[in-house]
Amino acid sequence: MQRIIALCLLSALLVGCSTSAVPTDRAKQVGADKTYSYQATPATPYGTLTVVRDSGFISSGCDMGIYVDGKLAARLATKERAIFKIPAGEIVLGAGVIGSGLCGTAADRREREVSLSPGQTKNYRVFTSSEADIDILPNTL
Repeated sequence: MQRIIALCLLSALLVGCSTSAVPTDRAKQVGADKTYSYQATPATPYGTLTVVRDSGFISSGCDMGIYVDGKLAARLATKERAIFKIPAGEIVLGAGVIGSGLCGTAADRREREVSLSPGQTKNYRVFTSSEADIDILPNTL
């Protein structure tokens, strides 16, 4: 019973919290062991896509999966960034908490359409809102 009360109190404390943006140049580059695709320079024209995960307490013990066209491309911890070389054109970029235990109870994956022109660079931010909802949006930091 005490465990349930403690979890409820912790949940109540987290209400109203959200994560904080991390400037791209201050984010730590994710290790090669946590990037799975779009690392090599493609033979076709491509754009560069950088994804940075916010800092903050919410879901910080869980990795954030970064998806390109539904395929897991990287796993990010808080304050980490991944850089992808993506063939020019339209893709669907997604983010969602991955893992088991409490990580498995997080919000569903969120996806956004992204268009990359040859040579173009775009930055995106993955964050958790005050409603504990995950989102991925363009970022100019």
